[in-house]
Amino acid sequence: MKNSIEIRQERAELIGKADALLNLAKDETRDFTADEQTSYDGMMENIDKLAKDIELVERQEKLNAEIASTPVSFETNKNIVPKEARNYSVFKAVEGYLNGNMDGIEKEAHEQAVSEARSSGSAILGIGIPASMLESRAIVDEANSSIAPTTLGAFQDGLRENAVYEQVGATVLNGLSANTEIPVVGANNAAYATAENADGGDVGAQFSSLTLSPKRISGYVDLSKQLIVQTGSGAEQAIIRDLGRSVADAVNSAMFAETNVTGADTALFNVTGVNNVATTAFAAGSVLGDLLAMEQKVAESKGLAGNLAYVTNPALMPDMKKASLVTSVSAAMQGMDFNGYKTIFSNGCAKDASNSDVVTIFGDFSKLMVGHFGGLDITVDNFTQAHKAAVRLVINKYISFGLTHPAAFSRCLVEFEH
Repeated sequence: MKNSIEIRQERAELIGKADALLNLAKDETRDFTADEQTSYDGMMENIDKLAKDIELVERQEKLNAEIASTPVSFETNKNIVPKEARNYSVFKAVEGYLNGNMDGIEKEAHEQAVSEARSSGSAILGIGIPASMLESRAIVDEANSSIAPTTLGAFQDGLRENAVYEQVGATVLNGLSANTEIPVVGANNAAYATAENADGGDVGAQFSSLTLSPKRISGYVDLSKQLIVQTGSGAEQAIIRDLGRSVADAVNSAMFAETNVTGADTALFNVTGVNNVATTAFAAGSVLGDLLAMEQKVAESKGLAGNLAYVTNPALMPDMKKASLVTSVSAAMQGMDFNGYKTIFSNGCAKDASNSDVVTIFGDFSKLMVGHFGGLDITVDNFTQAHKAAVRLVINKYISFGLTHPAAFSRCLVEFEH
């Protein structure tokens, strides 16, 4: 069966056809012909049936969303709470996995992750860590001081530190378990001024949708078996935090690429509907002109509101710092804000050294949706580095991103001084 948005669109088309047929008879001041009456009655019957289908499908979609947002262990029938998660150790889980004797909180977490994966039609290939543990934060009290943060918190902290989307205020959806369709209300709905007693214009909301589908982001680290057995929590947290950073870097590179990265979602630069500002050859004032033109494009698209920010490559930083709104009087960049808007410099933004230009995105980043599917799947590779008495941990994280309102963004390959 189609989803609710598709059924609504089908029903709206039928209503439009029925209305057109009725207006035709009215304009010609006549009754329906036999064929027209049969066609009209059939459309009315289908319209009523589709209304019932919408109610049924929307109810099921709501139930599916509830299941997706509440991962449950098939053994414990409850999420692992933050206090329990504090005792979790990735290294202990690896050691138990290698020796075939995983137990305690590590075993419980793995079983919960397996249950999450099963509900979404996927499978855990190594050690599973459920989404609920990644979303939990440390409990701070006399008995559980935050001086000893959780290992999994270190992964999330590393992800947040380096992920550009976290810094610019994107909308983050956690705990997704399957393809997720997000309804989008069109930005161009309008009302009309009409004469008294005249027919009003159609101001019905125009709906579309954005579908987030899980894409795999992966990183790995090689650890000596001695380190796994002997290490303290500090070294473990440092290693896991670094893996979080590497996953964030991979997301940045896919999100702000000039050419789409294979296997990833469409880079923001290439999303259909994003406003384009033509590149200006570098000259005095060209960087300022390009960036202000980007703001203008978003304003003309009625998008100059929300979490507005610039994202660009560090290569453009010197030129942005030197730009002046009023020569030698008013610098365009104050601190890390350009013309009053937050600015993030990331090496994930593509840089073309031969053309001396960089991908630059400006817009309302609350319209950027980032979905996290499930928890972590850690594959324990005991063979690749076996000759070095080392184990390779491969972390797999499933993420998807997209824009609900592309017109709220503008793009430009801005040339920097060279």
